[in-house]
Amino acid sequence: MYDLSELEYCIGSWKKLVDDINQISYIYHVARHNSYLYSLEDISSPELFCFWSFMNRKIAFFIDGGFFIHRIKYFQRKHFPNHPLEPSHIIKVLYAMVQKHQKMHRRGDLYRIYYYDAPPFEDQMREPVLREGERGLKTKAFSKDPNTIFHKELHKQLGSCRKLALRMGELSNAKEWQIKSYKLKSLLKGECLFEDLTPDDFHLALQQKGVDTRIGIDISTLTLNKFSDTIVLVAGDADFVPAAKLARTHGVDVVLDPMWGNIANELDRHIDGKKSFDIVRLISDAIEVEPEFRPNWWD
Repeated sequence: MYDLSELEYCIGSWKKLVDDINQISYIYHVARHNSYLYSLEDISSPELFCFWSFMNRKIAFFIDGGFFIHRIKYFQRKHFPNHPLEPSHIIKVLYAMVQKHQKMHRRGDLYRIYYYDAPPFEDQMREPVLREGERGLKTKAFSKDPNTIFHKELHKQLGSCRKLALRMGELSNAKEWQIKSYKLKSLLKGECLFEDLTPDDFHLALQQKGVDTRIGIDISTLTLNKFSDTIVLVAGDADFVPAAKLARTHGVDVVLDPMWGNIANELDRHIDGKKSFDIVRLISDAIEVEPEFRPNWWD
């Protein structure tokens, strides 16, 4: 014979278990659809509160595309000069970086990757210096430039990537020819003369519009709606400081990945951590080639 009090206790425990399962099921459904309308005051037990907190542990990435490509190509020129990168290689490096951050920050649930860029310049401009044997400046058609073709294909592939939102800004009207950094260093060292420069030693400096604003809006939206508790910012510009400050104020962990580049001092003061990974290794894995010029730390 069972004691009546023990039987009532068992029935009560089962009822509580069923209620908890129903509540967990609802929380899971809401979290999966990113509709955080469920109030924390409605969570009746510490166990459910812990489950809610766990469901909210997602990571999001905000990537300044111009900065990202610039850093990738810097390491490619230095360590893989005879192996140009294809758009598919860039995407492989991007997702490898994401996975390394997820593992480091123990965030297996990826909310989304936000990638910000602007369409390439496709008009025509006169070249800055004469080509050898030419009597006048030639006009360059940027629509046929390999760099333009590369970026258009990259944007096309990014647009179909899983868990990635491609945010496109615009190009401003301000543009000017600038000497490429490595050639400028040679000039300053006296290794070459200005008369030796060719149009290939210059690049057209362009400015983007709307990219910084879009990043700020997206970080604010994610933060205020509690879509994620950790964000990784791949950038180096101080323009992102207001968004980073807002996120930190609301308890979001803001991590900066400058890809071993220099960053603005103000941005460095308004983050919770900074981490970059071995870009040379990531490129090597993507193109399946060993670096021609090995870094000191290479195995």
